Amino acid sequence: MLLKVSGALSQEDESYWFSLKTGLSIEVTRCTTKVGDGEYLLFVSFDNDIRVFVFSNKEEFSLFQVLKNVKGVGNIKASRILSLYDVQQLLNMIKAGNEHELALLPGIGERTAKRIVAELSGRLTNTRHDFDNDFMEVVNAACDLGYERNVVTELLNGSSEWRDKTLEDALRWVIRELNKKA
Repeated sequence: MLLKVSGALSQEDESYWFSLKTGLSIEVTRCTTKVGDGEYLLFVSFDNDIRVFVFSNKEEFSLFQVLKNVKGVGNIKASRILSLYDVQQLLNMIKAGNEHELALLPGIGERTAKRIVAELSGRLTNTRHDFDNDFMEVVNAACDLGYERNVVTELLNGSSEWRDKTLEDALRWVIRELNKKA
């Protein structure tokens, strides 16, 4: 569940709290470098437990969605990365292939940093460096069917034929192409 709300993000000891103007405060997992008053996005995750992640804009939320799907990252590591780097800094690191700086983050080792750069560096779509959500949907759907992420990524990066198709048709195209290679 994604909510757009106005309020204040603040830190108290080791915890972050989002306070609504009504006086209600919610403990959150910070996914932004921003703190203070303003409009935020709250993402409520019901994975293993209920957790609320806070973002200052849709770019952070989109990047979180992409990062958490990289093998070895998940929600917590993705939120940690986004709380230390703003979107532009992180995208520049990925684009430049700067695995070393990513590997310095707590919980992000050398292997995970390499995976982040390898899986995401080819997905920057325009000058604002937005991630290509269609690309991610097709990759994730193919991975859910048991195909290897790097093989699907390489196939999609190598062709634009799938671009004008619906998700279902793009997935059929991926399966057909991968079966041709098998």
